[in-house]
Amino acid sequence: MNPKLALLFWFVMVLIAIANGLFGQFVLEKVIGDYATHLYKTFFIIAVIFVFSHFYVRLTSGDSPVWYFPALAAGVQWLLSSLVFEFLAGHYIFRIPWERLVADNRILEGRIWSLVFVTEVAAPLVNAYLFIKR
Repeated sequence: MNPKLALLFWFVMVLIAIANGLFGQFVLEKVIGDYATHLYKTFFIIAVIFVFSHFYVRLTSGDSPVWYFPALAAGVQWLLSSLVFEFLAGHYIFRIPWERLVADNRILEGRIWSLVFVTEVAAPLVNAYLFIKR
């Protein structure tokens, strides 16, 4: 695992997620509503994570058949970075109320943003498996 490269990939994904969130809030929400916008933003960033993890794995795996631990480590680094950013920056910089931040992760209420966090750990593993199996 290359922690600096993983952090760089995560940072670019965050910039895309912020742009995606702004687009959803100021454009899509007026057209398709809050819940559909929530779904769009979630699935869009999940796709971004899979694409970025694919390139991260290809850049860092080499020919090593034992690449699953570094893939897991990168995914956990992305997850922890995202949780800190989501809640601290979300609340203190973007002024999102704590209630809204927590509400977006209530799966039983149809709010599926927590799937993004799961994807951050799963995507590098899936991509490592697919890349190494070739």
